[in-house]
Order: sequence, then structure tokens, then C-alpha cells
Amino acid sequence: ISGPNVAINTAVAEALDTIAGRLEKAKDKNAEILAIVKDMGNKHGRIIFNGNNYSEEWAAEAKKRGLPNVRNTVDALKAFTTPKALALFAKYKVLSKEEMHSRYEIYLEQYAKHINIEARTASQMVRRLFLPAAMLFMTELGTSVKAAGAAAKVQKALLAEVGKLVVSADKNVKLVEKEADKAHAAGSTEKSAAAFRDKVAPALRTLRADIDALESICPADLWPVPTYADLLFKL
Repeated sequence: ISGPNVAINTAVAEALDTIAGRLEKAKDKNAEILAIVKDMGNKHGRIIFNGNNYSEEWAAEAKKRGLPNVRNTVDALKAFTTPKALALFAKYKVLSKEEMHSRYEIYLEQYAKHINIEARTASQMVRRLFLPAAMLFMTELGTSVKAAGAAAKVQKALLAEVGKLVVSADKNVKLVEKEADKAHAAGSTEKSAAAFRDKVAPALRTLRADIDALESICPADLWPVPTYADLLFKL
């Protein structure tokens, strides 16, 4: 939490500095206090929103109020290098221009590395755990279809459903690996982070949808990792 606290405290310091400067120059401090409260309310009251800031309602309201609504890390980190931020942190001798730029680069690199680790981990888990478990279930279903003969309507439908998800998961795990390789070799830190955001993260979400669907229909004794129910109630 140190990073956000540095930013918040620096912004608060600037606000208090502005208020103190006005009060020091004022002949009638009580009148100036009232004027400051009024000015602050008029200027900054638009940031007050008592609803859900993660909702589409807030996205529409923020646009209406002319407020920024940054929804991803890569774009949010650009705030480090804006002229306004550089001037603020330099004014109060918190961070120099070079220090701000270095943090921007480091945080982008950390973001890319974290998404890359998630992609590589997902790839290994899908290939070594989830797909083998699903294919074992398919083998059991195939045996059941043969044993049931003409009465195997349910088994055949389930076998087709599992097979469809296995094919999709195989396609999507390859896409995750391909996009991760491309993002890793994208060149600059900014391009790499943007590629992990725009290509790898969405591919991971699509792959997860396949695996979540498989988890919901595969037998618990075949599933290779604890289920959500196990994690919540049986540890």
C-alpha cells in the first residue's frame, strides 16, 4: 500500500498547501474558510458518487461528469509520466522526473511478468492436469456408451459435450501460449505490457471458461485439483 499512499499523501499535501496559502493571506479568516469550502465543493463535488464505482452506471456517470475512468493497469500507469504528475511530485521533492519514469517502466514490466506467469501456469495446468482428466472421463463415457447400447442417449450427449470443450480448451491453450510468446517478444516494455493486456489476458479468460465448464461436469474423483466446494468447506 506504500505506492498509493505516497500518491494520496502528495496530493493531499498540495491541497493543504493551497488552503494554507489562502488562509495566510486572508484578512478575515472565517470568511475565507467559508469561501474555501464553497470553492472546493463547486470545483470537486463532481467526484462524489455513492453508487458502485465498478458498474456500467458509474462509467456513464463519469463520462457525463467529465471524469477519467481508467479500467486497466497499463493505462492507469501512464499517470506516472503526465506533466501534471511530474510537476506535483517534483514540487514537493517526493520523486524526481527520472524516478517517476523509472517506476513507470518497472510497474509495466511487473505487470507483463505477472500475466506471463499466469499464462505459463495456466498452460501447464491445462496440459498436464485438466485435459488428461477430461479425456479420462471421455474414455469412461465411451465405455459406458458401449455397455449401455441403445439406451446410451445421456452418455452420448455428455460425451459430445465434453469432447467439444476439450477441443476448445486445446485450441485456446495453444492461443494463450502463442500470444504470450508474441507479447514477450513485443519489443519495448510498453508494447509488451499492452500485448499482455490486449491479447494474453483475454485468451486466458476464454481458456478459463472452457476449464470451468469441464469442472462443472467432470466427476469429482477425476478432477485433479480441489473444487471450489473443497476450498470453501473441506480444508
